[in-house]
Order: sequence, then structure tokens, then C-alpha cells
Amino acid sequence: MADSIDALVLRARKILQVRKEAGAAIDRETILQLLKLDAPIFGLMTEKEISEEEIEAAARQLLTIFITEQGPALMLTNREGGRPAPWYTGSRRQPGSFMKRYLEKLEEDGWVEDSVKELELSTARIVELMEDPQRPGPWDWRGLVVGDVQSGKTASYAGVVNRAADAGYRLIIILTGMHSILRLQTQKRFDLDFLGYDTNPKKQKPNQPMPVIGVGEFNPNLPVDSLTNASLKGDFNQTVADQANISPVSQPCVLVVKKNAKLLANLNGWIARRSALSRAAPALIIDDEADQASVDTGDQPLLEDGTFAEDYEPKRVNGEIRKLLMQFDRRMYVGYTATPFANIFIHDERRAAEFGDDLFPSAFIMSLTPPDDYFGPAAVFGTGEDGQNPGLPLVRTFGQQSEGWMEEKHDKSYKPRYRGSDSIPPSLEKAVDAFMLTCAARAARGQDRKHNSMLVHVSRFVDVHIEVHRQVTRYLDATRSMISNGDRDTLTRLEAMWEQDFIPTTAAVEGTVYGRNTVRVSWGAVRARLADSADKIEVITANGKNKTDIDYDAFQAYGRSLIAVGGDKLSRGLTLEGLSVSYFLRTSRQYDSLLQMGRWFGYRRGFADLCRLYTTPDMRDWFRYVATAQEELRQQFFDMSLQKKTPTEFGLKVSVHDILEITAKNKQRHTQLRQSSYAGEGKIQTVMFRDAITIGENADTTDRFLGKLGAGQPDPLRPGMPRNEASTASGILWSGVPGQDVAEYLRSLRFPPESIQVNGDKLADYIRDQLSMNELTEWAVYLATGRRKEVDLAGRKLRCVMRQPREGDEVGLGADNRFIIGTALSPLDQAIDLRDQEFTAALDSTNAERRSKSKPETDVPSGKSIRKVRGWRPQNGLLIIYPIDPDLAKVEETERPVISVVVSFPDSEEADERVYRINSVLQREDA
Repeated sequence: MADSIDALVLRARKILQVRKEAGAAIDRETILQLLKLDAPIFGLMTEKEISEEEIEAAARQLLTIFITEQGPALMLTNREGGRPAPWYTGSRRQPGSFMKRYLEKLEEDGWVEDSVKELELSTARIVELMEDPQRPGPWDWRGLVVGDVQSGKTASYAGVVNRAADAGYRLIIILTGMHSILRLQTQKRFDLDFLGYDTNPKKQKPNQPMPVIGVGEFNPNLPVDSLTNASLKGDFNQTVADQANISPVSQPCVLVVKKNAKLLANLNGWIARRSALSRAAPALIIDDEADQASVDTGDQPLLEDGTFAEDYEPKRVNGEIRKLLMQFDRRMYVGYTATPFANIFIHDERRAAEFGDDLFPSAFIMSLTPPDDYFGPAAVFGTGEDGQNPGLPLVRTFGQQSEGWMEEKHDKSYKPRYRGSDSIPPSLEKAVDAFMLTCAARAARGQDRKHNSMLVHVSRFVDVHIEVHRQVTRYLDATRSMISNGDRDTLTRLEAMWEQDFIPTTAAVEGTVYGRNTVRVSWGAVRARLADSADKIEVITANGKNKTDIDYDAFQAYGRSLIAVGGDKLSRGLTLEGLSVSYFLRTSRQYDSLLQMGRWFGYRRGFADLCRLYTTPDMRDWFRYVATAQEELRQQFFDMSLQKKTPTEFGLKVSVHDILEITAKNKQRHTQLRQSSYAGEGKIQTVMFRDAITIGENADTTDRFLGKLGAGQPDPLRPGMPRNEASTASGILWSGVPGQDVAEYLRSLRFPPESIQVNGDKLADYIRDQLSMNELTEWAVYLATGRRKEVDLAGRKLRCVMRQPREGDEVGLGADNRFIIGTALSPLDQAIDLRDQEFTAALDSTNAERRSKSKPETDVPSGKSIRKVRGWRPQNGLLIIYPIDPDLAKVEETERPVISVVVSFPDSEEADERVYRINSVLQREDA
């Protein structure tokens, strides 16, 4: 069945591609019509009857290929001295022999149509920023390409290498991660995507050419050498390199090398012995995961004039990479990373006599834009604090401390125990159950030959992995035995999870871009596949003691299903095919490490609704904050491109968290803190007390504050809306409230200590400071009401709004007296005090930004745009008070509402900015 579907897709794709290039619209009806016309012809040719189910499956694949949207990459270029003259134009810019066969392979692999086109374009834009390899030297350029975790960075730099080979680059060195398995994974990709033959020594026969694979199946006649091979011991070897007698002058030569100081030193020694002609060949060094190991963490001394002492030896890997660059007269360095924090924090003027310039990306930065259905941090966790992007409903939180199975701090001798029992905790049992259901559901959807993976990442110690592996295996074996035997309790438990968790989640996701290929299946269909799919699951460990790769290739015919228990080896670079369920407890307190540990990011076409992440509330909130900081940095890249500035002209900054570090401290040594303020920010209280006494005190404080404001305007009209009943807001609005009164009210409220971002004293202090500059003098105060419990507030009878605690969060705080909600804010409420023209301006700004990211337009302006427009009159702030139904909030019994506040501050040129770490370029701008 799957072979017929793939063939149908391939035939239809070529016709649809011609139609799209001719400007014709491609929609579901067009695709189905074409398939129904072609199916009988294909059936006659193959003597197979094509079913409606196969036509529908082919249509879903083609919809993903042609309907998925992808925005353009953003680039920043260095226009300072010696910038290459334009060279990558005209016929040279068109895909050459190497690039053509690579693009053909991507199409054959089922890549989304727009993604193929965008990769063709973005790789051209990267290569045009590089030097012309045919131009005499010397020349030296350093650039950085920023992608997303698991978004296709390897595909991008494989495309750059193919284009570079067409253009004339001859020595191409790929620096990979620090583990041999990661190097092997990259080597295998390059065998497929560039070399076109299998370099695995075990696949070679004496006196026979190497087996043709990948791009070689499209054009096997392109000569290219490799000095490394697809085996665990296939890294660079001086003896093998000498015997190969390769001179990279007439044809490309590729090396895929692990970032290991000794290996790099050996490579440098071998290159130093090559002929001057070989070293004059144009060299391209691609540094994958460029923020790991490559960044110099040493403290280079400063001289009295503020310049760096050049008599300095950097850390070994950084030093060997810089020595490697110095070996060539004509050299191009391009780093790739999803977490560029450490790279932009390199001092842009740092250099050493024997090592040359440091690896700051002075030439260019390019930010790749993934397709709109990229399953990344912003999609999973959401971004910001204003509720505009809450994320997909896929995260399941639990209390790590209350379960007591895995202590946050432990050593290699630790034995995980759940309440004294040698077993996994309920949260991990649920995760394994969810994985079994996911495997069965994918099989029921016709994806039975696809790989399925589950990640268990709870410790960095190998000995602990062994314990976890044993416990998970025991639970899995017992459960699938029960399933095979038709155990009623087990099947009832799994059916309840399917009905209560999976069905509503699928309904929520299928209306989003991530649910384009969602196929609803019944419990009966899942139940029918459950036993067989569960029996396929195996439990493995993936850590430093494993000397073999996770082999998916041998299981292509029927798909592999596995649960991988691991630690650091799973933290960077390693791809788990078909990863759907993740159980994550490892606590890293660095932005870059957290994002890199998120192996669940990537593409989940056809099963995004089945994916689950089991983690703690703290970890979820940290990921959300880091996702927001990452989006802010990408926005700076966007702003830099609009201003046509370079990385040495446009300083960069990263928002600081109260607990997390951006990257390792020794990678931040050249940064400075810039003080923060609340200008242009929306502060939303999400942590509340649950005891009746404190709830009552905050309600009394609100009574006194609102009681002084007068009658107010009931059910005010929302700005920018047609004048009808639907345009009115439910609540009371006051205008012209003195800023001093608002400050006193906020200072009088009691906020939980966990409410770090919304602190009454800090908010009041900021308002007071701005009052001295004649800002925030007059406020709008909006008391939002709902349809829930009726309570007394400010001498009025009014109904509360509905806000419920997030599951597991009260445990996650480690305090019974507090609870967390997702957000108090209803997005339109933040615009309640805008004038019609201001609302329109905020909406236009929001949609302009959305269009730049290939997102559909909206009718609700973003909180950021609202606050920016409010900055036209910085004397006006907005305070929103939400009285929350105490019964639904599950607090101690009380008749008083739980008070939650939102404070929306206008942009202000007078105010200090938020706390950021700023790089060396921005420090000079501020000086």
C-alpha cells in the first residue's frame, strides 16, 4: 500500500509543480481531481487496484508538500572593507550539477514544495555572502547561519556545500558534534546528500566502486573525494589521508571531522605538510553546533589601551579551528547553530597573533525561517506573557518532588525508587501508555511502517540510565502482556486515556497548521493495532557507553519503535526518528542547553496531535521564557536586516531571566548588563494565593481602590469594532485615574514570592519613577467581569471570570498555598482604552509582522503592538483587574473573588529598558 501511495505522489507532484510554476492555484480539490484521473492509468500499468483510501493518503501527502508555507531567510551582511564584489549572479547562481541532483533527491524524499524552493533560495543567498572561490587570495570571511533545533540545518549546509562545489570550492571540512555517533550521523547524511556513494567500509567489495546511494542515483558521474568514512572509527586519520594521495585542486574533497582537539591537531599537521598548491585551494569550513566547543572560554588579557593582548593561546578546540583557518590563503568559515547566544557574545575585536581573529560572525548572520508547521519551542510552549500564543496543548505536567522517584540532584550511584518501590512513577507510566497509544494510532492511520521513538531524559549518569532502562522495560513488558491477554483493567485504562486525553487534543490541534494531515481514528481502530504495535517497542540506552549508532536504516521496511533512555548524548545533534513522547526531568539552567535538549522539536506531519511532553511546571515555564527570548533575538535579526546593518554595526542583546543563565558564564565574559524597566511591557499575574485570608485581604484592598473611582463606564465599547452588542466588553472602565493611586494600589496588594515578574513593589517603583518624568500620570482602569459566581466587590454585585489552575502546577510550586493559571488576560482587553485609529494602527503593525513570517492575518492586535501604539501617549497606562471565581480556582472556601491583575505599560523613550545582556558591538554603541 505504501509503495503505491509513494508512486502516486511522485507522479502527481511533477504535474502539480508545473501548474504551480505557471501560477495556477493548488488546493485539495485540484489534487484529488488529478489523483482520481491518474489512479486508473497507474492501476493498469502496475496491475494493482488503487483504493479510495490510497488516493486519500496520497492527497494528504501532496497537501503537505504544496500547501505548507515557508517564509524567507533573513540575512545581515558585512559591508566593511574588502567585501567581495558581487559574483554569485546570472548563470553561476543557477543550480549547477551538484545542486541539481541534491534538489532532485529532496523532491524524491517527499520534501514540501515551498521548502525545496526556500532551501534553493536561502542556500544561494548564503553562498553569495561568501567569497568567489575563483578569485585570487588571500581572503578570510566568518559568518553564522541560525536555524531552529531539529528544523533542517543539516539539509541547509548540505545545500551550501553542493552549491559551493559547483562554484569552485575544493576543500570542504565539516566540523560536527563532540560524539563519534554524531559525526557518523553527519557522515551518513553527506554520503547521501553530497558524495553520492556509501563510504562505509563494510559495504565495499574488493576492486569494486563504492555503492551508489542518495544523490548518486540521480547523477553518479560527479567526481568528489572523501577522507573520512561512515563508520564509528571513520574520522580523520593521518595514515589513511597520506595513502589516499588526494590533492584538492581539480575536484572537491570532503572531510567530516569531530570537534576533538587531538583530531583537529592531527588534521592541522597533515594540511601543513600538503603542497602550497593544495593549501591555496579555496577552503570552506562548516562548523555545525558552532556554539558548542568552538567558542573560546578563556580570559584573554586586555592591554592598557583596551585592545587584546595578542600573545595569548585560546582553549584547544577554538585554537585548532582558528589554526585550521590560518592554513589556507582563501578561507570561508560558516557556523551553524540553533542557539547563537554564545556566538553573538564573542568579542568582535578579539584576535591572537598565532591564531588570527576569533570566530565572531563579522561577515554575516543569516536567520533561516522554517516552514509554518515547524514543531518548535514557540509552537509547543507558546511565547510572551499576553496569552496571544499559548502553545499547543501537548505538555503534561507533574510534581517531581511529590513523586520522589528521581531527585533533582543525584550522583551515579543513585537508585530511582517510587515510594520505596523499584518501579517507575505514575507520570512515567502515563508517558509509556501514551507512547503505546501513539504507536497504535499511527498504525491505524496507515503509518505502520514509520519509525516511532520515545525519549526518557532524566539523568546524565550512565549507571542511572541502566536502572531506568530496567524499570521501564519491566513496566512495558507487563503492560503489553496484559494487552495481549485482553486484561480488562489495562484496556479500560488505555481507553480512558484515549477518550479523555487524545480525542480532545486531536480536536484542538487539527484546526491548526500542525493538524493539516490529521486523520481521526476510533478507539476500535486503535485497539485493533495495540497489541502488535506494542510488541514492536524496544527499550534501549543511548549514552557515552554505547559504541553504535541508533540504527533506523535496517528497519525501513516495517518501521522501528523504541524508547531511548539517555542523557548528554541525546542533548545535541542526535535525531530520534518519529519522536512523539518525551519524558524530561534533566534540569539545565542555561537557555542554549535547554533548547538543545528539546529533541522533541522538528516536524511531526500527520501525528503532531499525538505528541506529548511530560515534564515539570517549572521546566515548562522556563522553556516558554527561553522560547520568548529566542523569538526576541530573531526579531533583532529582522530589524537589523531592515536597517541593512551588519553584525559589526548592529549590537545584539538577549533578555535576562531571574534564574536561568543565557549560556555558560565563561561565554558571557564580554557582555554587560543593561538595566531594565517595564516600558512597552505587559505584566500578567499568573501566580495567586489560595488561602481565604490573603484572598480576602486582596479583595478588600481592591474594594477600597475601586470605591474611590466613582461610577465608571459599564460595558464599554471595544475600539475598532462595529457598533453593535458584540462590540461591548463585559466590565467597568474608568479613565483619568492618577498614576500615584494605581502605584499605591499595586503596592498594597499581596503577591506570592513566586510571582517574580509581577511584583507590586517593583511595579509601583517604576510608576513613581515615570511620574517624575511626567509619564504614567493618568491611567485607565478596567474591571473585567464574566458569567461565573456572583460576588461583592467595591459595593457592587458582579460576576467573576473563569480561570482554572493548570494541572500539576500547585505541586510544582512546592507550596500548597499558591496556584498558577495559564494567563489571566483576554487578549482584546489590553486594547480596551485605545482609540479607533490607535487600534487600527496596532492591528496593521501586527499583521505586517505576521506577513513577514508567512503567518495568516488576524483581527486581534498583539500585546506588543498595542503597547507600542499606547506609547504615542506615554502618560497613559492600563490596569486590568480580573476577579476570578474562587470555586473554579479550587482555593479555600470563600465568598470573595481571587484578584489577578494585568498592567499594560506604554512604550517610553524616557524609561530605562529591560534587563539584557548586550554584546561588545552594542556596548560601543552605548558608549
